[in-house]
Amino acid sequence: MSENRLPDDEARFKESESSDSHHEGPDEAPDESTDSSTESPWAALKPWQGKASRLDKVLLFLIIGVPLVYLGLMPLRPWMLVNAPVLQEFINGAKTAVVAAGAYARVGEIPLWLVIVAGFIGMAKLDWAFWLAGRRWGDGILRLFAQNERQLKRIESLKRIPNWALFLMTIVSRCPGVPGTLVYLVAGWTRMRLSLFLIADLLGCLIFTLIWTTLGYQLGEAAVDILKVVDKYALWLTLAIIVGIFVITYIREYRKQKNAQ
Repeated sequence: MSENRLPDDEARFKESESSDSHHEGPDEAPDESTDSSTESPWAALKPWQGKASRLDKVLLFLIIGVPLVYLGLMPLRPWMLVNAPVLQEFINGAKTAVVAAGAYARVGEIPLWLVIVAGFIGMAKLDWAFWLAGRRWGDGILRLFAQNERQLKRIESLKRIPNWALFLMTIVSRCPGVPGTLVYLVAGWTRMRLSLFLIADLLGCLIFTLIWTTLGYQLGEAAVDILKVVDKYALWLTLAIIVGIFVITYIREYRKQKNAQ
């Protein structure tokens, strides 16, 4: 009787081994998926493919890090606007700084050529980096600048505009209300030639530097008097900006926590 049962026992043993072997495959697969799921969230946000090169890191710093530096200098803007407008022109090319420097040029405190050169350099110095990022990263820039579906469609619509329209948009990109950053990114993204982009960008920066300088120069003494009032209350304006930043940040975090609940 026992000998007759041996083949059945062996068959059951083989079946159990085969079933165990089938279970081992799926058990190993989740390990690989677990490894991929533990990948850093940074990987989903990076605009490049594969490992970042030194150029990728430099471009990312110029596009994200430099604006953060500008934001950190915001409390100093009232003081710089009155006491160092040319320096502020060099730093960020702000039109208020160009107007203020033009007003000082009218009363003879700053050379007019320096106002124009500082404003021009301040406006144009980093635009090439956005063009290069758009050309190098392509669709990856969407992950940096499209925070929702609406913005994604907006960038896609910019991508489809004709080259001549993109050239004109690059010229007027310094005009208030025009999304200059997106224009530069799309110019590189659509493979607009660098020489053509630089012609449009530099021409636009020169035009708007002359416009803001002329405005400040025409205002002259009246603008200087206003700046003196700003200087008188610069400390309080700086403190108000700092407090405002903290209040806005607190309100946003409070709303996020409330929505998460």
